[in-house]
Amino acid sequence: MFCTKCGYNAGTAKFCPKCGNPLNPQPVQETPVQNEPVVQTVQSEPVVQQQFGTQPQSGAVPPVNADVPRYQEVPPMQPQPKKKKKKWPIVVAIIAVIAVAAAVLGFVVLPNVLSPDKHAKAAIKKLGTGLENTASSAFDNMSFTSVSDKSQITGTLKIDTATIDGEKYSDYIKADTVTYDIQMDASTEKMAGEIKLQNGSATALTATFYSDGNNMYFKVPELFSESFVISLAQLEDEIDSGFSYGSMGSISKYFSSIDTSNIELYREPVNAAVKCVVKGINTFAEECEYRKGDKLTYNSDNGDIKVSEYSITITKDAVIKACETVIDELYASKDLSSYMTILTMAGVSQTTIKSSIESSLSDMQPVTISMYVNKKDEIVRLAIDAADYNTSEKGFIAMSFLGNDNPFEYVVIEADVDDINMKYTVKTQDNKAALALEMTQNKEYIKAGAELSASGTTVKIDNLYVNSNIDGSNIDMKLSGEATQKEFSKLKYSASDYSGAYNLANLTDTQSTTLAYELMKNLNVLSNVFSDNLYNELFNGKSSSGSARLGF
Repeated sequence: MFCTKCGYNAGTAKFCPKCGNPLNPQPVQETPVQNEPVVQTVQSEPVVQQQFGTQPQSGAVPPVNADVPRYQEVPPMQPQPKKKKKKWPIVVAIIAVIAVAAAVLGFVVLPNVLSPDKHAKAAIKKLGTGLENTASSAFDNMSFTSVSDKSQITGTLKIDTATIDGEKYSDYIKADTVTYDIQMDASTEKMAGEIKLQNGSATALTATFYSDGNNMYFKVPELFSESFVISLAQLEDEIDSGFSYGSMGSISKYFSSIDTSNIELYREPVNAAVKCVVKGINTFAEECEYRKGDKLTYNSDNGDIKVSEYSITITKDAVIKACETVIDELYASKDLSSYMTILTMAGVSQTTIKSSIESSLSDMQPVTISMYVNKKDEIVRLAIDAADYNTSEKGFIAMSFLGNDNPFEYVVIEADVDDINMKYTVKTQDNKAALALEMTQNKEYIKAGAELSASGTTVKIDNLYVNSNIDGSNIDMKLSGEATQKEFSKLKYSASDYSGAYNLANLTDTQSTTLAYELMKNLNVLSNVFSDNLYNELFNGKSSSGSARLGF
């Protein structure tokens, strides 16, 4: 209630606290009041009285009866609580940040944390793609189109340097070049040709030969007028070889119907087979178990490479499923149906292959390998640590793919097991290739390699080298040469060219005497083969010091 005398707001008091005027409460129309306290400000100009019944404006004096003076003193205001600021802009901003962070987490971070196999799988599958591309480019790089069952290879091989235990080859042998012309007919298991030992451009010795798959016939016309024959079975026993040329027949009889007149005919089947293998690799990638390691720098033979390390566990089921995928794809391929039919006819069926694989892998335990992957999701290195399987064992086996444009253009295979260390390197680019092998065991070693280049149907051997120290014997040799392949129509020799051949396994006394007489008669031929000193030591009974050695 407001005092009618001074206008002071006396509330419910019976007397005005300011002027003491008695107050008689009279019913008045209530003015709506906001629930939230209204902050009032003191104004320097007079407060204009609002019309009765209207909502008072902020800072105005509520309406009173007509006795109240138009201009009244504004009562002192009590301090009001400050109005709270609304927080929704901050909340929205926080939500927006969280949303962005979630997007980044979902699309970038989480796949690598929750699925560390993403890049590892991609790398293994890319390995398959690289294999497919390599197979395709191999056909593109073949400038020749004609390859036949009747294949003829001609070429030369020259000894550039040769040292054995510090002694030079040239100190003993004059002839330093071998030329060869070899014909092979895989469909009939026959072969023929000639090999010449040359001193520069002059021919020192010639050996011609013919084989029907069972026997080898040959002659050395500069030394003997007679021909010779030896059973291939006996020859294999003599040289303790596991290879049998005659074994080609069991294979060729199934493939003799295949047209080999045009290499281009094999592009599609080969590509189809590689695609089947690639699908097996993809299955393998999905079945393996992965664990991501650290990021590191791999100091490779082809420079430093930034990689991510993965640990891959290969199970028996993963290998079996991968192999079964390949087999199923091979037998399902339309481009390979004729070839798979040939295998089936040979007793190799889809079922038997699968059974054989499962049987051979029955005792396989999980294998863990280390894999390096570069930023292109390409496999850089695969390695197996022997200690993972036997804590007492030391060593590793590894394969690295280091090509810049194509990883397969630079492949390194390494092994360090027990006291044997091995490293094999293959580099290919355009029509050139370089091969290198190094093996060491304790103080013994062998280093061998070759640098090759191709032009049309000719392969040039720029450098074929061997350097070894085995059993106390040191060999250092470098060779060069070339080889050319073409098709032939007719073998240059046959069994009739070697009629009356002496069987080397059953020489009679008469035959032995005849051969010895002919050798002595033609002994001077060997003077073009051996050095003068060695020839004199062997056949004239004179050593380099003048003392007698061997003589006839």
